Amino acid sequence: MNMIRLTHAQMNTRHRKGVAAIFILVLMFIVDLVILGVVISGSRNQSITNRRLETIRAFYAAEGGMNMAVREMMGNSDEDGDGNIGGISDDGDPSNDPDLGSATMSVNASAAGNETTLVSVGISGESTRSLDAIVEE
Repeated sequence: MNMIRLTHAQMNTRHRKGVAAIFILVLMFIVDLVILGVVISGSRNQSITNRRLETIRAFYAAEGGMNMAVREMMGNSDEDGDGNIGGISDDGDPSNDPDLGSATMSVNASAAGNETTLVSVGISGESTRSLDAIVEE
């Protein structure tokens, strides 16, 4: 019967190779965790950035609607054909609201005496922004 005998030096070399292999596997696992953390963090930042962008779009849509309403009041004409001077798409039908890129807007005008209250609403994605103004005639 042939028995293989390893010398102390050969056993020490095999032991070092095994330790090195385990060290490399642990190091690769740690690197994978770091990469995963970076990817998850990046996707959160992208989501926050998209939400901020939608909020800005909604604000500018509301501001644009307010400007359109004031222009109608200054010209004393119903330019959007909703039957209300100063109201923009003030017909209760959101399907025909004017759009500004991916955002939509509507303005509700209500008069009381010599003052008209304008409420402009801009919507982009899940974000909604509202602006109020009182116009004296």
